[in-house]
This record gives sequence, C-alpha cells and structure tokens, in this order.
Amino acid sequence: MGETERSLWRDRSFARLWVVGALTSTARWLELLVVGIYVFEVTASPLWVASMLTLRMTPMAIFGIFGGALAARFDRRRVLVTALLALTALSFVVAAIAYVSEVPPWLLALVAFLAGFHWAIDFPVRRTLLGEIAGIERAGKAMSLDTMASSGTRVLGPLVGGGVYAAVDLEGAFVATGLFYLAAAWAMASVSARGSEPSRGSVGDSIRAGWVALRRRSVLVATMAATILYNIWAFPVISMIPVIGKDSLGLAPFEVGVLASIEGVGSIVGAILLSLFTPLAMARRIFIGGIAGYLVLTIVFANVDSTLVAGLALLGLGFTAAGFAAMQSALVLVNTDSSTRQQMMGVLSVCIGSAPIGFAHMGVMADWLGAPLACTVVAIEGLLVFAIVIWRFPSLLGEQAAVEVEPVVRADGAAAR
Repeated sequence: MGETERSLWRDRSFARLWVVGALTSTARWLELLVVGIYVFEVTASPLWVASMLTLRMTPMAIFGIFGGALAARFDRRRVLVTALLALTALSFVVAAIAYVSEVPPWLLALVAFLAGFHWAIDFPVRRTLLGEIAGIERAGKAMSLDTMASSGTRVLGPLVGGGVYAAVDLEGAFVATGLFYLAAAWAMASVSARGSEPSRGSVGDSIRAGWVALRRRSVLVATMAATILYNIWAFPVISMIPVIGKDSLGLAPFEVGVLASIEGVGSIVGAILLSLFTPLAMARRIFIGGIAGYLVLTIVFANVDSTLVAGLALLGLGFTAAGFAAMQSALVLVNTDSSTRQQMMGVLSVCIGSAPIGFAHMGVMADWLGAPLACTVVAIEGLLVFAIVIWRFPSLLGEQAAVEVEPVVRADGAAAR
C-alpha cells in the first residue's frame, strides 16, 4: 500500500465514511438481488424485475440535485444518519409483513422508490465529504478506495442475500438489510467531520450555481453525457442477471447470488489496481474505456450458455465498471471549484438517475425479445451512442491536466495538502 493510501486511512473521518459506504452498499446489493429473485418468482416477468431497479433509481433523477443543495444547508452528518435510520425502520417493517403474509410486488416497488431517496442524498453528500477530506490531488485515490468498498459489497451483498433468502426467505433478507443500515447509521453518527460550513444561500441559488459551473467547463458536460450513456445502455444489464441466471443457465437462488457476486469480484480487482496506480492524466481514458468495455462484455454475457463463461464475462464487467465509477466522481471533483463541488455532484446524481429510462427500456425489450437478446440489442444501441459521444467530445480520449481550483477545506478545518 502506498503512502497516499496509508495517509488516507489514518484520517479517522475518512475511514469511518468509507465504512458507512461499505455497509450501505452491502444492504443495497443484498436487497436488489433478493427483490429481483422474489419478484421474478412471483410474476415471472422480466419487466417487473427491471421495474424494481427503475423505481430504486428514480429519486436520483428527480431529487439528486436537490439532495446535494439541501445537504449543503444543513449538518450533513445528521442528514445521512436520519436517512439511514429511516431505511432501517422501513426494512424491518417489510420483514414483519413478509413474516405474516406474502408481500405483493407493488409494496416492494413502493419500498424501492422510498429507499431511492437515500441514494439521492448519499451520493452527492458522502462522496463530496470524502473528496474534501482527501484533497483534490488525492481525489482519484479516494474515489478508487470508495469504489473498492462498493465493489466488495457487490460480492458480499448478493452472497449474503442469496444465502439468507434460501434459508429464511424474504423476511430474513430484509432483517439482514435493516441491520446493515442500522450499523451504517451508528458509524455515521461517530464521524466527527462535517466538511465545509453549511451554505447560507437558498436552495435555488445553490442549484443555479451548479448549472452555471457546469456550462463553463466542457469536460464536465462530456462527463455528464458519458454518465447518461452508461446508465441508460450499460448499467441496466445487472437487472437481467437474476433472469438469465435462472432461465438461461438454470441456477438456484443461491447460485444466482454467487453469479451476481462475480461481477463484484472483478470490480474489486479493478478498484484495487486503480487505488495503487491512478495517474491523473489517465483519468479520462480510464473513464471512457470502462464504458466501451462494459458494453462489449454485456454482449458476451448475454449470449453464452456456459456458467463458467458467463462468470468470466461478469468478472470483466466488474473490472470495467470500477474504472468508470471511480473516474466518474474524480473527474467531477477535479474539474470543479470548492464553492460548487457539492452542487456539481448533485448534477452528477441527476445524470446517474437517468438509469430508470434504461431499466424501463431493458425491461420492455426483455418482455418482448427475452432477456439474452434484449441485453444484446441494448448494448449495440449503446455502442452506437458511444461513437456519437466520442465524436462530439474527443477530449475524453485525451489526458486530464491538473486543474487550478480553490483550496479545499478538510473536514477538520485545515487546508488539504
């Protein structure tokens, strides 16, 4: 481990925020897998499965920028703790309902939508705090370490979810989810860092400042456009993993969880390499290369009848996703000044929130064509759009130069070095 990584881990606030991200991400991936399996068993509809993820991400599209702006006006630690406690209560309520009766899919759809509000708040708030603690020159390292956490939980979450669901059904899975959220709330409450001082301007002023900052830097516009591309045509393939696992490969629920976790293994490997070797100059190329690789490997995953080959394809999907995810936030943090950084992360949340369009598209295509052919068609569409984005923003293939920004205030009040 390099000196940069060691110095980040020595900061207690960074380490605790990292743990919060790991716990919430574990709960999220556990829930997504379990709900996908349960809904497919009850409805036999790929469209219903895709709809769960669509509803989970819709709040990011609608409220993402408001989440960042609102959090800028309040104690961000309390905002995140409150949201996590609300998710804890929601998970235990669903577990209680599942214990006494069958849970209707519409109720899980409502739960998915409500849980999405935490996602809309967590992304701009917690990642901005991590960036403020690390400082701009270490933003790529910080985001890679955070991606490592989310990647690892994409292994742990599905494994726990598949095992718990096989053992004690839906109620046990939601009890486990609630416990992860509760642990995250406790960890967040112990974080002493609050980041920069709350904004005194109105929420409207904060949002307008973010849009103005976006228009001033073409690389930010390019990053947002590429993010929308990824979330509409690439990311939605994960909603079809339970469907392809059960239908095409004939796997049991726990085996589907193992299959889904392989993508997380690839992402862990990618995130570890990025945390060790992340030259700022390569950030744009890693970011855009992750998108291209993900789309190509989606076609491979969708068209094999071997569990081994499907697993290898998912390993590659995770590896490319790690490059995209880490560099996505790093590019925004590096190319934005400190006064609008959180607002810009809110804009990024809105772009990530375009995923419901992709999940809806994938779900309709899967109902019409079947999951394997739907994944193939959607990925080919994505490659065509990818070519347009590269043509429009050729700078994405160039080097990321160091950007002069205002000094970043660390969570403990000192200037970041």
